[in-house]
Amino acid sequence: MAIKGSFKEISLPDVLQLLSVGHKTGCLKVTDGKSFGSIFFKDGKICYSSLLNRPDRLGDRLLSRGFITNSQLGEALKHQQTDPDGRRLGDILIHLGLLTKQDLESDVSRQIADAIFYLLRWDEGDFFFEPDTLPTEEAITVSLDVLNLLLEEARRIDEWKNLEAKLPGVQIVLERLILEGSQQVEMELNEEERQVIQLIDGRRTMGEVMVASSLGEFLTSKIIYGLLRAGLVKRGNERGRAAARAGMGAIDEHRNLGIAFYKTQMYEEAYREYRRIVEIKPDEADARFYLGLINFRKAEYAEAATEFLEAIAIEPKKACSYNNLGLALEAMGEYEDASRQYKKALEMASDKVIPKLNLAHLACRKKEWGLAQEQLKKIEEQSGKTKLGSFLLGLAAYRSSQWDQAIEHWQECSQGGRFNPASENNIAAIWQARGQVEESERHYQAALKVSPENRMLLHNLSELYYRHSLWPQAVDVLTRVADLGLADVQQLYKLGNLCLKQGQKDNAVKWWKKALELDPSNQMIRRNLDLAEKG
Repeated sequence: MAIKGSFKEISLPDVLQLLSVGHKTGCLKVTDGKSFGSIFFKDGKICYSSLLNRPDRLGDRLLSRGFITNSQLGEALKHQQTDPDGRRLGDILIHLGLLTKQDLESDVSRQIADAIFYLLRWDEGDFFFEPDTLPTEEAITVSLDVLNLLLEEARRIDEWKNLEAKLPGVQIVLERLILEGSQQVEMELNEEERQVIQLIDGRRTMGEVMVASSLGEFLTSKIIYGLLRAGLVKRGNERGRAAARAGMGAIDEHRNLGIAFYKTQMYEEAYREYRRIVEIKPDEADARFYLGLINFRKAEYAEAATEFLEAIAIEPKKACSYNNLGLALEAMGEYEDASRQYKKALEMASDKVIPKLNLAHLACRKKEWGLAQEQLKKIEEQSGKTKLGSFLLGLAAYRSSQWDQAIEHWQECSQGGRFNPASENNIAAIWQARGQVEESERHYQAALKVSPENRMLLHNLSELYYRHSLWPQAVDVLTRVADLGLADVQQLYKLGNLCLKQGQKDNAVKWWKKALELDPSNQMIRRNLDLAEKG
């Protein structure tokens, strides 16, 4: 049974201890509206954690802690690219003798501690526990006692409170000082201190350095404080800010190029332009928003969510950022978090239809068909019909065995002179299930006029012909599928059989040979070829 609530009702330490005492297994997801964290439990022990908008780079962390060198990391990454078993970086490092299992587990434990440290400082937020959910197989897991971890992090938070007042604000640019003798001092820094000082380039702010560092927020902050006291680093002066302002003139040029590339679906080029904008001005919300859109179009949903979170942190009142964050989270399977973001979008703009439709779509994803119908009908009453709304109503009606209603809703999607391929396909499938071949064929053909190379449509139409013994029509459609390079082994095998049935032996052999190229071990196809060639 899922557990959810607000940190106003129960604190995060209490939630963690509750799950520990109950020997729970699953994933505790937490959000403060700007960031998202996941803490995984196995039998009441914390085994893994992740933060959506925080770096999680194993190689960088091991490098910074002195476990491996740059050349060793490069060697391991090269092995990983060519590894036939697709092993994780950590496993490869162990196999190469560059790391022990204990070293790896120590690093993961530290990563978890840093995540807990970050989450414990939230003043408010929501949580949701999904039972029996464990990290992916790629994740390296450990087993940490909750009480011991909380005690250690409580100590660090007390230390942090004393340190925080002495540090620059997160928006302050940090600069390295080049003074007589400073190079000698830098040479005496340890590996972790060298990593942090290399991130300080006169452009990054305090907050950006902490995010870029793989050492965790607490240790990075302590090191920065030490560098400030040692006179190796200082708070940004007017010259540093002026350098940042000097780049502002290029922002419009990059933005115009970015929009042009985005509209023509040249996503790599668009990404490059918007990335240049945030290098000049990290708090440019519009650039963050478009980076989110680009990542979403590339199906890089975690990266998209991170950029939308950045946009929200800069401009927390824009409904579209919350809506798009919801879409990214939904694509990642984070339905509860997605729902919260759609609702926040509606809080910002209650008259917007899209977040309402997205909530209804989410209900469909969760197979809550009755709820989806209720939401969609309410949207129609308030804002009128939309094609997406009609499509979802059709889907909900179909799943509720209301086939006639489903057809009515899907027909609404094709009003206005342009057929909707998905709706026409679904209508055709219903008529096919009812044995109405001509009506089914009509809708499949209507959909193919709009989307002539749609693999599913072509497959469904070929199956309609095949199951009703319309062999010539089935051959025509399957040949079309094969010529487009869309046919799988079974379709090529079936096409060969149909050609033989129609006395087209040469064509049958041709298609069976193509099928065998895709599946050389298929004995049935090989036997048919042998028989055809002997005959």
